Amino acid sequence: MQRALSLDQSPSLSLTLPLFANVPFFGLLAAMLALYSGPELFNSRWHPATLAITHAWTLGIVGSAMFASLAHILAVACNVRIQVSRGQALAFWGLLSAGTLFLMTGFLSWQSWAYTLAGACLAFALGVYLLTAMLALWRSRRDVFRGAKEIVAPIRLALLGLLLTVSTGLAMLVALASEQAVANLLNLHMTMGLAAWAGLLLIAMSFQLLPIFQITELYPTPLVRWLPWVVGALLIAQWALASLPGSWLPVRDLVTYLIFLSYGLWAVITWARLWKRKRPTAGASTLFWYSSLSSLLIAVLLNFWTHNPAASNAELAIGVLLIMGALGSVVCGMLYTIVPFLLWREAQEHVSMDMDNTEHTRALLRLIPKTANYIPASTARAHWAWHSLSLILWTGASLGVGSFAWLAAPALLLSFATLSWNLWTAWQRYRHSLRAIRAYQAKHHIAAKPHCPES
Repeated sequence: MQRALSLDQSPSLSLTLPLFANVPFFGLLAAMLALYSGPELFNSRWHPATLAITHAWTLGIVGSAMFASLAHILAVACNVRIQVSRGQALAFWGLLSAGTLFLMTGFLSWQSWAYTLAGACLAFALGVYLLTAMLALWRSRRDVFRGAKEIVAPIRLALLGLLLTVSTGLAMLVALASEQAVANLLNLHMTMGLAAWAGLLLIAMSFQLLPIFQITELYPTPLVRWLPWVVGALLIAQWALASLPGSWLPVRDLVTYLIFLSYGLWAVITWARLWKRKRPTAGASTLFWYSSLSSLLIAVLLNFWTHNPAASNAELAIGVLLIMGALGSVVCGMLYTIVPFLLWREAQEHVSMDMDNTEHTRALLRLIPKTANYIPASTARAHWAWHSLSLILWTGASLGVGSFAWLAAPALLLSFATLSWNLWTAWQRYRHSLRAIRAYQAKHHIAAKPHCPES
C-alpha cells in the first residue's frame, strides 16, 4: 500500500464540482420534505415521503459524492483516469439530478410518467458511468500503481454491486411505470446498494485515504487482501438465496448477520486506527469518521434485534444509521477535505510561472488561501455537531421516540444549511483569490495563464 497520492492527476474542478454541489442541494430538499411531512414520516419505511427522502440520500447526496470521489481516487491513488469532457460530465450530472428528482416525484405522486422519466434518466446516466469506469479500469490495468492494487479489487467489486443495484432498481421502476406488481427485489436492491456498492467503495477508500489524511497506521495486510472478497462472496450468496423458498430464510438471515459482522470488524479496526492516529487534533473530517463508524457499529448491534416483536421499526432505524450515519457522515467529512484542495489547486492553475521574475510568481501564490483557510475549522465543527444531533434525532424517531420526530427535520435543515454556508464561503474565497490574481497580473502587465477547464 502506498502512502503517496499523485494529486496532479486529480480531475478538474469543473468535472466534479456539480456533483459535490448536489450534496447540500438534495440535503436541503430532503430536510424541507421531512419538515412538510411531519412525524408521520417515521411510521413506516413505505411512507411516500420516506421513500422519496431515502432516494434523495442514496442518489442525490451519497451517490453524487461517491460518483465524483471515485473519479478522484482512481486517478490519484490508482493511476486510472476516467477521460470525459466537461460537456459529458455536465450531461451525467444533469441526468442523475433530473432522474433523482423524477424518482422523488414518482414516490410522492405515484404517477407512472414520473417513474418512466426517472428510469430513462437514471438508466442512461448510470449505465454510461459504469461503462466508462469499467473501460478505464480495463485500459489502465497494466498501469495501476504497484501499491494501489489492493484497493482496485474492492473498487471493481463495488462497481459490480452498482450494476446489480441499478438492475434491480430499474426492474422495480418498470413495474411501477406499467402499474404492475413490483417484483420482490426490494431487499436485494437495498443490500446491493448499501453493502456491495457503497460499502465496498467505502472500504476501498479507507484503505488508501485514512493512512494519508488521518496519519494512521496501515491496515493489516490480511484484512486488506481478504475482507473485500469475503464480503463479495457473502453478497453473492445472498443474491443466490434471494430466489429460494421461505425454508431458506434462516440461511439468508445467517448470511445477513455475517455481512454485518464483516463490516463491524472493519469498523472496529478503523476506529482503533483513528484513535491511535499521529495527527494530534481531530479535525472535522476525523469527527465525521467517528460518527460514521459509530453509526455502523450501532447498526450491526441493532440488526440482531430486528426479529424481536418489540422492534417494529428497527429496519427503518438501521436504514437511517447506514445511509445518513455510516455513509452520509463520510460524505460530509470528505467534502471538507477534497473541496478546499480542489479550489486551492484550481486557483494555482491560474498563476503564470515567470521563470525570469520569480518574485511575481511568489506574490501571486501568496494571494491563494491555504487549503485549511477555505472553510474555518469552527464552522466545520458546527456542521458536525448539527449533523450528529440530527442523526441521533432521526434514529430515535425511527425507533418510536415521539418527541424526537418533531425535532428531526429542523435539525437536518440546520445541518445542511450550515454545510451550504461553509461550501459557499469556500467558493467565495476561491473567487476572491482569482480576482486578486487577475488584478495583480493586470497591474504588472503579466499575461494570464491559459486555463483548460476540461483537463
